[in-house]
Amino acid sequence: MNKYQTFHQLHTQDQPFILPNAWDPLSARLLSQAGFCAIATTSWGMAQARGQEDGEQCSFEEFLNQLKPIINAVNIPISIDIESGYSNDVNIICQHVLAVAELGVVGINIEDSDKVTGKLRIQEQQIAILTAIKNTLNRHGFSQLFINARTDCFLQTAQIDPTITRVLAYQTAGVDGIFIPGLTDLAAIQQITTSLNVPLNIMADDSVSNSRMLFAQGVQRFSLGNALFDATKSFILTAGCTFKCTKNCDHLF
Repeated sequence: MNKYQTFHQLHTQDQPFILPNAWDPLSARLLSQAGFCAIATTSWGMAQARGQEDGEQCSFEEFLNQLKPIINAVNIPISIDIESGYSNDVNIICQHVLAVAELGVVGINIEDSDKVTGKLRIQEQQIAILTAIKNTLNRHGFSQLFINARTDCFLQTAQIDPTITRVLAYQTAGVDGIFIPGLTDLAAIQQITTSLNVPLNIMADDSVSNSRMLFAQGVQRFSLGNALFDATKSFILTAGCTFKCTKNCDHLF
């Protein structure tokens, strides 16, 4: 079984696929040492590590240079967050996806938000992008790369019906999985998993943290998103403030 097949198989277990998110080579190595079978990246964490905000604030070349050491740090499968593809031009997006595929990643998250306008891309535009990505990967020998199609429809509208319409259209376009950040209501989650034939990815937050409960509603992939990075950042800030105020570092030992 190759790394692509391994990654696909992790979505079809009799237990939830738990996927943590790294932001640099050290976090990737530590998560591998913790025993995870695969990891993903967090665009939020990677942006913060650059001293920037999330949302494609750097060039694609800078992103690629930041990504390479993370991929080289571990031997387990890595799926990467390519945000909206670092362009609105379908041909450039396909070139960018091909570039990360050639680095050895097993999957991508690709979202339907327009980073210029801050709004959702027109559904037909995103379908054309997903179809072109799939065709490009097939032509270049990466047909097994896992395309996790993220929709920000629920984040922006808080409405289930248009979200379902989008994810079903993306499924028809040939993606391998669906990712809906912001979705936490268990009844809505079950409604969507019942509608889908591909795995649904839910991202952890303070109201959805139990992967087994989500699995019972049909969720097959549970990712940490930016939670681990934010917890790490919070620990450093709190520990640093304690040291500064008390002039004592006992809390670090």
